[in-house]
Amino acid sequence: MDPASGALVGAAALAAGAYLNAKLSISPDIKQLRNDRAWGNRLQARIQSLGDSCSIYHIFDQVDPANEFLWFEGRTWTYGEIKKVVHRLAVYLESNGVSSKDHIACFLTNSPEMVIVVLALSKLGAVAALLTGSDDTLMHCLNVSMAKTVISTPDLAEFVPASMRHFSLNLSSFNDISPGNPATVLLTAENLPNPTVITPGAKATLQDLSVLIYTSGTTGKPKACGVRNHLCLLTSIPLSQDVNNPARYFPLRTYSPLPLFHGTAFFTALCYSLGTASTLCMARKFSTSRFFKDVTDSGATRILYVGELCRYLVYAPPSPYDQAHKCIVASGNGLRGEIWEKFKTRYAIPEIREFYRSTEGLAKFDNIGFGAAGAGRVGFAGVVRRYMEQDTFILKMDPETEAPWRDPKTGFCVKAKLGEPGEVVGRVKSRALLTEYLNNESATEEKIMFDVFKKGDCYQKMGDLMIHDPSGWVRFHDRMGDTFRWKGENVSAGEVRDSLAKIPGVLDAVVYGVKLASYDGQAGAAAITLDSNADGPFMNGLYENLKKTGLPGIESNATFKKAKGDLIKKSWNVNEEGNSDKLYWLNGTKYLPLDGSSWSTIETGRAKL
Repeated sequence: MDPASGALVGAAALAAGAYLNAKLSISPDIKQLRNDRAWGNRLQARIQSLGDSCSIYHIFDQVDPANEFLWFEGRTWTYGEIKKVVHRLAVYLESNGVSSKDHIACFLTNSPEMVIVVLALSKLGAVAALLTGSDDTLMHCLNVSMAKTVISTPDLAEFVPASMRHFSLNLSSFNDISPGNPATVLLTAENLPNPTVITPGAKATLQDLSVLIYTSGTTGKPKACGVRNHLCLLTSIPLSQDVNNPARYFPLRTYSPLPLFHGTAFFTALCYSLGTASTLCMARKFSTSRFFKDVTDSGATRILYVGELCRYLVYAPPSPYDQAHKCIVASGNGLRGEIWEKFKTRYAIPEIREFYRSTEGLAKFDNIGFGAAGAGRVGFAGVVRRYMEQDTFILKMDPETEAPWRDPKTGFCVKAKLGEPGEVVGRVKSRALLTEYLNNESATEEKIMFDVFKKGDCYQKMGDLMIHDPSGWVRFHDRMGDTFRWKGENVSAGEVRDSLAKIPGVLDAVVYGVKLASYDGQAGAAAITLDSNADGPFMNGLYENLKKTGLPGIESNATFKKAKGDLIKKSWNVNEEGNSDKLYWLNGTKYLPLDGSSWSTIETGRAKL
């Protein structure tokens, strides 16, 4: 072959290689696989360094005491300063009978006190049950925890049952608040002991329980997830994306207004800060108006979000702090595609890290990047990673049973096709390390599947439908059970909600199915929040807007998840006393106000829905 021909062949080969690389996303896949391998090596090194003491206290104990640990409402504490108080509290609790494996109820507001309590209990080998809610929910969480002792912050002390042994900790964050109950023991910096000898922390295995984190309770009573030291350790390991570019990402300062009793904050804020020897900047609670002032004042380089938090920030009034901060990464889950770029642009945050996780779940996806192509996606995997994947899969669904489909010949499940909705499952490598629901074996077991791809294998169902697009991007489709059937067709609540969210003037929407006595199936319903009171023009154009794609505030809980169950329970009968919502119904091709007369036609089955 002459030189000219050889050059042409070489150029053609390079061009073909570049095309295949772009088409099949080979380079990003290989890079991520290398990152995963390096992360695994760091995990093994951390386990070896901890030896027989694999608790978050011992991760904390390894950090240079001079490093800044906490920022809270303008004040800062080093690791060494917090460690001294942790030792003092641990000595006091141990002298009052708290020992390894005890379950201690922790009813605490975000504060240095909360972090100190969790670390002191970890030092003793006790399990911190991170309570949430009040009234009936609080009592339920207390009963599930089996705790005999409660530690609270003073602002929550009044909700603790008087019959329980109760300590209330106030070191500096709560002014002029008394516990209320005379039997409550108030602990302060003045009355905690000052030990002359610092004893080592309790030994702890990877399988031992570390904390109890409760599910959000949007679909029933909260369940207590028994979080093991293994999961706390996993979430403390520095990510390759951070380690590979230390000049950009370190020193790390993470701002979180999310409650530490929630998994996102506990793992991504507290555990990751401990594992990277970095600074956790805490807010007492989320405030739209104060959010970016806190981010600016704290010098945070990373913020955490969950659920609808970013939506509240996007629609907040302009502030001088919008772009005065040093934040370069927003990390969390639940950032909707329709506000993704709006959020990045308004607040000048170049990098979004959207991840898919649950406290008890094994399946995971990560979307770490800078470009707009990933907006609204939870992860990415090209052909190489799909071939190499061993842990997280999307299963083909049976439309009749709404369960993973099994091949009648083999009895095994199959992966969903690209572009096809399927349920996400995660491989159970060890039952001993699985996060289980405390005292609720049936709830744990109903999520477990056996013989999925081969005899004897074991997977955990996540209860979410995902779609892996041909482009490689993975996106959330719907929550299992959020699909309802109307006129013989399955309707995806998530898809309808996404269509509504794209209509100008819509701030938020929740879509669900409503059972009407005189009709088969469930009629589609939506609770919509508009950016003004001009619901008339909006409703006039709603039918055409929805046709193209195939106002009360909506209550969220402390973890910014919509309480869809409460909406489903609400009556559509406009004649019922106390029904003050603005209700509309689709009469043919036009949405009309739902009044007593129209409700009567629906109730008797005479309306053409």
